[in-house]
Amino acid sequence: MGLEMKVKQAVLKELDKRYQRGSWREKSQIWKEFVSLTGYNRCYPSWLLRHCGRKVILSAKDGQQVVFIGELRKTKRRRPRVYDEEFREVLI
Repeated sequence: MGLEMKVKQAVLKELDKRYQRGSWREKSQIWKEFVSLTGYNRCYPSWLLRHCGRKVILSAKDGQQVVFIGELRKTKRRRPRVYDEEFREVLI
């Protein structure tokens, strides 16, 4: 029996930090650790480590599907408010 999905995602987040900054040899070692911990096939862990923290668009027969891998690194920027609450109440 393998690890639960939440545990696998937590391991991915931790290893991703090291993987992104590592050299080729370090990346290879991190990849081997991840494969042995999760029990994933050989190609899938390398894809996960490369795309962690990104929004990936996958296309299928049904249409496009957006997948978030790990946590998104960028935060959503909010536009500054143009009008204050008084003006909004008058409009409403």
